[in-house]
Order: sequence, then structure tokens, then C-alpha cells
Amino acid sequence: MNNIKVLVINDEGGDIQLEKEIISRSIDSGADALTVLYIPAGDTETIEKELPEAHGVISVYTAFDRKTLERMKKCRIIATQTIGINTIDLDAATELGICVTNVPDYCIEEVALHTATLAMACVRKITVYDKLARNKKWGIDDIYKEGKIHRLQGRTYGLVSFGNIAKRVAELMKGFGMKVMAYDPYLEESVFKEYDVQKVDSLEELFSSCNIISLHTPLTPKTEGMIDLNLLKKMPEGGILINTSRGEIVKEEDLYHALKEGFLDSAGVDVIIDESQFESPLYELKNVIVTPHVAYYSEEALTECRQKAAEQIGDVIGRGHMPKYLVNKSVKGRTKTALIS
Repeated sequence: MNNIKVLVINDEGGDIQLEKEIISRSIDSGADALTVLYIPAGDTETIEKELPEAHGVISVYTAFDRKTLERMKKCRIIATQTIGINTIDLDAATELGICVTNVPDYCIEEVALHTATLAMACVRKITVYDKLARNKKWGIDDIYKEGKIHRLQGRTYGLVSFGNIAKRVAELMKGFGMKVMAYDPYLEESVFKEYDVQKVDSLEELFSSCNIISLHTPLTPKTEGMIDLNLLKKMPEGGILINTSRGEIVKEEDLYHALKEGFLDSAGVDVIIDESQFESPLYELKNVIVTPHVAYYSEEALTECRQKAAEQIGDVIGRGHMPKYLVNKSVKGRTKTALIS
């Protein structure tokens, strides 16, 4: 009898009954014994100890560099409960025959709504006015000092990348009467036309044309730091930037200066660069709304990502199938056990 071990590494608590049920259904109980072990993400000692014995891992933001992956001799699959996979060395995983999966179609509604909410809160200066009201400042002189507000109808909303979340944001913003533009060099013109969104050919064109811009691109070596002061200064007067993607996509000091010096009116961010010590110059500014990386969250979304990540483990370890959400597609033909496509 083979003993199969799967690790669940996250900060969601020890209730992994859903994962156990889904994975166990994929495995013939007469042939294999299954252990599903929960480890808190901060318990690095136990993680280090258990990884070499794991046949599969479900994780959120645990880092898997080449050195770590080389120790995982038995591992066939790492299934993240996230859309982004920037914490995993994909090249090393592929060389070592480890499948890497994500959940690209979960929390679409949640992140899109959070993006739109941050945008609306910046447009209407909700947090600024909340502080005024709590300090019993209700006069128009106090209100007008906080800057101009414009109606959305006839203004332009921009999207950096045009994936599933951005497409939903486009639908929401068009509902407010906004024109929508998007930059995504990897998509055909027909995709933009389907959503009645104008395609632009460069970030410079997008930032020069849009009153509000939100970021939806994954973090890669190419996208890291690509939003800088030069781009931000191109936005029309009163520009607003929203980031519900990854903090590293924006040069944070540049965003700080753009906001402090008035090149931008405001910003709404659900992510910052330093999400270990949580340091950021953006905290100093009253024209920034910061939320603690919660755009993904709803109870339904949490269940969905857990379910889908566990199904990827079951496909590979139990059914011997290529997983539906395989990220490193070049691992095909190199996996540790033969998998059916």
C-alpha cells in the first residue's frame, strides 16, 4: 500500500475536512492510504520537515525556490489557492517534474467589486469626508478644500491587462456611464470589441487618456515596477490609480510622490510591496485608501478556491490526469508519474 501525504499550508485555520473529502474521493482506498496535514504558514520548522515527504502541496503564498523544490523528491504537484503564482520558481518546478496550478477563475466578482468600490470611494472622497464629519466639519469651505469632484459620465476608465477580473470591472464601470479603455498586448482586437472596450497599444496612451486606471496584471519580471512616475504624470488632472493586483507592479515611492505633489488626486490600493512587515510611505497620505489584501474575500470565494485547489491535487495524485489549471504547461512529458492529458 502506498502512503500518500498532502500538505495544506495557509493561515485559514486547521479545518481541512473539505480538502480531505475531495482528495480522498480521487484515491482508491484499497490501494493507497491518505494523510492530509494542515500546517500554519508561519510554522517554517514543520514546513521544512514535512516538505520532503509530501506528494502534493496546497498553499497560498509559501515560497518555493529552486533549493526548496529540489528537496521535494516525492512532490508531484503544488496547487496554490490563489490566482498569482509569483512565489514559485516555475522553471525549477518544470525541470523537476512538478505540476504547478492556480485557481484563475475564482474571486472574479469579489476583486472586481472591490476594485470598483475603491474607485468610487476615491471619486467621492468617502474616507476624507468621513474624517471631516467625525471632526464636526460640515461647512462647504472645509469640504471644497479637499479638492474637486467630477461626475463619472463621459469620463474614461483604464484597465492594465484585460483578463477575467478586468472584463468584469469594465462591465461595472460602463454601468456608471464611463468609456472604458484597456491595454493588453497579448489579446486580439476581437476580445476588446466583444466587451465594447477600446484597445490601446501602449501604457503611455492609456495613462494619457484615462481619468481612473486600475491594475490587473500578474506580477512577473516584466511587470515589476512598470508603473512609475513618468506614467503617473501623464494622467489627466485629478487622476486616480487603483491597485488590486500586486504591490510590486507599482514603484511605491513614485506613487507616493505623484500623490503628494498633486500629479494624482488619489489612489486606492489593496496591496503594497512590503506585506511581511507592512511598511509603506502611502500610509502617510490622506488621499490614499489602503485595504489589507482582502479584495479576494467572501465566504463563497474561500470555499471555491479550497475546492478547486484540492481538485487539482486529486486529478494528479488520485486520477493520474493532467490538472485543469496547470500553469507550467511545459511540464507535460516530464512529470514524475505519467499523466493523462
